[in-house]
Amino acid sequence: MKRIMRRLFSFLARMVPGLALCGHAWAAEPLAAEAALAATGVATNLWFPLGEGMEYRAYWGVIPVAYALVTNELVEVDGQTRLAIRIQTRSNDFLSKIYPVDDFLESIVDLDTFLPIRFTKKLREGRYWTHEETTFDHAAGKAYWKSHKSGNEKVLDIEPDTRDLISFMYFMRPKRLFEPGEHMKFRVMADEKIYDLEVRAEKKEKFRVSDFGWIESVKVEPVAEFGGLFVRHKGRAWMWVSLDPRRLITKISVRIPIANVHVLIHSVTGPGDDFWVKGVPPKDED
Repeated sequence: MKRIMRRLFSFLARMVPGLALCGHAWAAEPLAAEAALAATGVATNLWFPLGEGMEYRAYWGVIPVAYALVTNELVEVDGQTRLAIRIQTRSNDFLSKIYPVDDFLESIVDLDTFLPIRFTKKLREGRYWTHEETTFDHAAGKAYWKSHKSGNEKVLDIEPDTRDLISFMYFMRPKRLFEPGEHMKFRVMADEKIYDLEVRAEKKEKFRVSDFGWIESVKVEPVAEFGGLFVRHKGRAWMWVSLDPRRLITKISVRIPIANVHVLIHSVTGPGDDFWVKGVPPKDED
């Protein structure tokens, strides 16, 4: 049972982009919204709302097993204003009694280039834990990975546009993979290695999303050889991205030998007055 849960949450820890819960001890100091907007004009040109929050619910088959919240904010890092995108996935109260999970991911991103400066991964799953950090030096073409658990270090060669998984997911939000058969290829870093990642658009689908009504989304399959996620021979994963201006991931579905895992968007908070924030279906869609 615990081995199955370990494999299940290794998927969830990397599936939902930019997730976080309040009260975590961050390495960077958050800026007040007014000061943040005044500090840099770049933030106002982002293709997603600054301060946007999203909650997702994860299911193993039909059984709810975890939840995750999405946040992004401007932070001060080494005297520079940066964007912090965070992930934290937690098991629900019932599953926590059997297999407690508290997984945290954070990507610190340069606002001018939208390239990652630092990526942090802290996982606590049952008795297993790890704490890893990667710093990116794009000018030198190097990424420096370190495990705070084992003390191991590694230097990797990177391409000018290499990103970690979280910054990559946000980078992809304005891309228009709408037509079946369209695809793009990228280089991303995961599990202290660099991988080729291909993103394939399959088809448009309209389905009911929580309390938001019928949302048209494009079904996308990311294909790579990550250890655990998007693995060709061990399972397949699909994401549905909404076709409205927000381009939110509305659903994730993973087929692996041990189970089918589904992640569904539950709520959206932050700036804006669209149907996502209001939590009501569009008048002409329901």
